[in-house]
Amino acid sequence: MRRTMILAAFAAILTLTTAPAMAIMYPTAPVTFGPGTAGEGSLQDVLNSITVAPTAGVSSVNTATDAIRDDLDSYWSISGSSQSAATMIIELSAWKDQTSFGVFDMFNPLSRVEIFSGADAPGIANGGLKNLVIDADGKVYVNYVLQGTFVGNAFGYYITTPQQNTWYSDTDLNADEFDHMLVYQGKNIDSVQIAGLSKGLWTNNEFILAFEDQWGGGDGDWQDLVLMVESVVPVPVPGAVLLGVLGLGAAGMRLRKRQS
Repeated sequence: MRRTMILAAFAAILTLTTAPAMAIMYPTAPVTFGPGTAGEGSLQDVLNSITVAPTAGVSSVNTATDAIRDDLDSYWSISGSSQSAATMIIELSAWKDQTSFGVFDMFNPLSRVEIFSGADAPGIANGGLKNLVIDADGKVYVNYVLQGTFVGNAFGYYITTPQQNTWYSDTDLNADEFDHMLVYQGKNIDSVQIAGLSKGLWTNNEFILAFEDQWGGGDGDWQDLVLMVESVVPVPVPGAVLLGVLGLGAAGMRLRKRQS
């Protein structure tokens, strides 16, 4: 019965949120960055460093103003290709060898599938390029190896740190109530080159995910893990519909906000 209700909720969500299926530019919101760590480049520096055209070293994406709104970046689905590539760009964290990245089931956040382990690093030879597939039965594959089963093609992203803190793309799930993931959409302007791979246009079908790994935001630099995903679209969940169908009640609703 519960699975039926969950599937009904999922169908309702997709019915009421058809806009993400279109090639659109998603609304953005400003971000307040912290001081960062001495000797490390900023997130803007990271985006500039992978930009090779039209102006080498200068990204058209402004990290302070162009992050997708927090209420739109919590959950995602794979689009028509039925598979999504994840390409690691950089890790600027003392915990980089111990931090993992993956996806979690929108309807069961404890159901998680790891994509990158702490041992992975940018570059094909280092495990920095992986493929994610979710089939019609919700089976989740990484590099075509079955790793778990979700309710369907709706998921969020997460990182887990060596302190066993798991930071979710859905800010409401984070114990510190901090938004640990920023998302930037390509503008069909810049050509980028990542970790020795061939250069190409950063399209609006591709998104850069930028994570802050410290409790409460730490140094507020959001460049502890930076990667690009493609062939995914945001699934902005109508909270009232989701809570109503699942019978969770209005008590679970609260305003989400981006912490500064």
